[in-house]
Amino acid sequence: MYTYEQKCVMNLADTYTLMYGFIGRRLVDRLGVAGERALRQGSRLYGYDRAEKSRARHIEVGAKINMLNLFTLYHDLPADPRFRRELQEINPYERVSHTLVCPMADLWKEYGQREIGRIYCEEFHPACYSHYAFDYGQINLSRTLTQDDNTYCDFNVALRPEDLPDELKGVCFAEYDPTYVQPEFPEQQLDGKKGFASLTIKLFYYLLKGADEQLGEEGVAAVREGLEAFADATAELFKKRAAEDGLALDAKYVHDNLPVALDTGEDAAFWEGYSDHGAKNLMQEAFCERLKAALGL
Repeated sequence: MYTYEQKCVMNLADTYTLMYGFIGRRLVDRLGVAGERALRQGSRLYGYDRAEKSRARHIEVGAKINMLNLFTLYHDLPADPRFRRELQEINPYERVSHTLVCPMADLWKEYGQREIGRIYCEEFHPACYSHYAFDYGQINLSRTLTQDDNTYCDFNVALRPEDLPDELKGVCFAEYDPTYVQPEFPEQQLDGKKGFASLTIKLFYYLLKGADEQLGEEGVAAVREGLEAFADATAELFKKRAAEDGLALDAKYVHDNLPVALDTGEDAAFWEGYSDHGAKNLMQEAFCERLKAALGL
């Protein structure tokens, strides 16, 4: 039995997931190979951004840039209680794990977006993990739950000292920095709502950026259509889940379970640096207003 707070995290995660699925679906269906190329580019740019933010935070607190810290120090988001993983190995040089249950993959399959989700897996994870390690990380994702006949995701992520230039070895590994004493890292206070707000806005921005820069007006139109479809799906999802839990589908419910504010001005801090290409206005017009109308808010 999940708590209300856990269900909020699940709904925040699911709406983030569906946004990618619906925008990606419109780009690929409407614009074919060119749309897929833009989707892949946007996914990689998003991965680079998350990598740079994580790396900067780790350097700020005096942490080494390696695989142990990438996956254990300062997570972007709280854990989804539905997620199941079998961790095989984790140390500064590598992380090997099997994802047994992925709510993102399950949702993409439910909505007929599995191949779109596969693009996310192929592009975001390698971009993020390798770029975090100054583009020297090695990522092998040989199996994913977004691929037919695969029953788990097989993540093998490595960073080898032998692959690094001398000036980075001490940045990444303590044994190459004789004077290094690991500091006590400040405790992290995770806020699921803020975390998903930030990442949802960034993901949307980079998908729009890729579409606009590569495809122009046609690309932006496809993203708009994706947002509109995403709004309709979100309205139906919230109606279903609120009813299942016996909760009123009111402004508070939407606030607690939707990553972005229905008034994008309330998320001004998260949009800073991510509003080019008309991103903020497009989100308000194509998604927020449509969702408000569908929910009678």
